[in-house]
Amino acid sequence: MGGSAGYRPLTRILHWSVVVAFAAQFTVGYLLDADGSGHGGGRGRGRGDGPGRGRGRGGGDRGYDVFGDDPLLTAHVLLGATIVVLGAVRLLWRRATPLPPWAPTLSAAERRLAHRTETALYWLTFVVPATGIALLAADDDAVLPVHVAAHTAFFTALALHVGLVLKHQFVDRDGLLRRML
Repeated sequence: MGGSAGYRPLTRILHWSVVVAFAAQFTVGYLLDADGSGHGGGRGRGRGDGPGRGRGRGGGDRGYDVFGDDPLLTAHVLLGATIVVLGAVRLLWRRATPLPPWAPTLSAAERRLAHRTETALYWLTFVVPATGIALLAADDDAVLPVHVAAHTAFFTALALHVGLVLKHQFVDRDGLLRRML
């Protein structure tokens, strides 16, 4: 959040690009779990020749073929890489350019909440994809709880961030959202 002047156009573009990329990423990720292709929860090699608990495609030592014949899996990996790149560009841009002043309608507690949720969301822009990479590299669903915990942290920070914006948009009616549109 920032002051009444609003954010610079590139800041807005980067912010909303990350939002769209994460929305697409989570959609594709959940479709992977729901599509029945064997790439959802409990997918993998298992012990022996049958499918089991790992992230591979079952049997043998083929492993997890990211750029194989599953377009959802390929999209998921590419979106994760896109999020990391967008996050890095966004973080570099944020460090190089000043933020507008805080909106005068934000209380001190709301400023702290905004700062903490934004910091968490920046970190999680890298942590969520990193845990996905760890899940692929481990080829074992034992790593899945770490990835799920990253999702939970992301959605918690996101809910707090969006909740604060919605409070100001619909309760306080101070036009805070316009600063990022």
